[in-house]
Amino acid sequence: MIPNNIENILDRLCGKRVLVVGDLILDHYLEGSVERISPEAPVPIVSLESSEGNWVPGGAANVARNISSLGGIPVMAGTAGDDREGSLLIRLLRDESIDTGALVLDPDRPTTSKTRVMSGGHQLIRLDREITRPISGELRERIFSRIRDIVDELDVVVLEDYNKGVLVPGLISDVIALARERGIPVAVDPKFINFFEFRGCTLFKPNRLETSRALGMEILSVDDAVRAAGMLLKKLDAEAVLITLGSDGSILCRRDAEPFHRPAAAVHVFDVSGAGDTVIAVMALSLAAGLSMEDGVRTSVFAAAATCAEPGVYAVRPEDIIREVERYSRSNDPDQG
Repeated sequence: MIPNNIENILDRLCGKRVLVVGDLILDHYLEGSVERISPEAPVPIVSLESSEGNWVPGGAANVARNISSLGGIPVMAGTAGDDREGSLLIRLLRDESIDTGALVLDPDRPTTSKTRVMSGGHQLIRLDREITRPISGELRERIFSRIRDIVDELDVVVLEDYNKGVLVPGLISDVIALARERGIPVAVDPKFINFFEFRGCTLFKPNRLETSRALGMEILSVDDAVRAAGMLLKKLDAEAVLITLGSDGSILCRRDAEPFHRPAAAVHVFDVSGAGDTVIAVMALSLAAGLSMEDGVRTSVFAAAATCAEPGVYAVRPEDIIREVERYSRSNDPDQG
């Protein structure tokens, strides 16, 4: 893939309307310095730079952020608590031009939030506030009703599961059936609990660990991943399975094509947080734009490399991807230094 190619591909992603359904998380970062250990317990004393810190939409909301930063038009569906954090999360999403019209407030559970205390780029502790039980039937119907109202405006649907209770089996099957009825592709980023509930999706994108746990098999090589992907294609009746393999890249398998392996492109890895969100965002936009899945995978590998080069959760931009393509091209060009 050369820079001119990637620019043309990225241009085609713009303007596509993407529904993201899943678990929203509010990420909170507190930065400070550590100079001594507490005399009360063997723990570091962190002198905070600010009591407020930095708040960022995470989880499924981070997928929506990546879609927005890449030029797509994201619509967020799911729940937030009827609390201060929920209000803040909605405001942050709207500030990034993310449509929250299909987001439903749940007074019976707090907004899922994760507070990370950081020092010198290292995470010292994480504090989670969440309730992960499945959402009620009434809440599920309210979310699906809002999705049904806007489905004809969509180019693609993303189901983003963080096992926080939003993507219950009934909602999963209803959304996939509705999208298939309208001819809209569905891209899935699963977690463990509902792994085999996404039957009939267009693209299923687990990582190595999730796949290994779900199938009860070790995935030590690309050949292992190909065998695992073939099993998932049959079990899920999916059109394609993309297994992300970390430093081994990604493997794409479909029923009617040879496996396609793309090596990892990361040159500088600072933080892998959010790389999976970036990959599913790129793949969903690629499906919406009618690109080949191979081009989607190639682009997603460079997008993930760009995300890994940044600290914390990061919404990748087209210029970040172009930079990574150019950097990779230079590092693999025998005529360069």
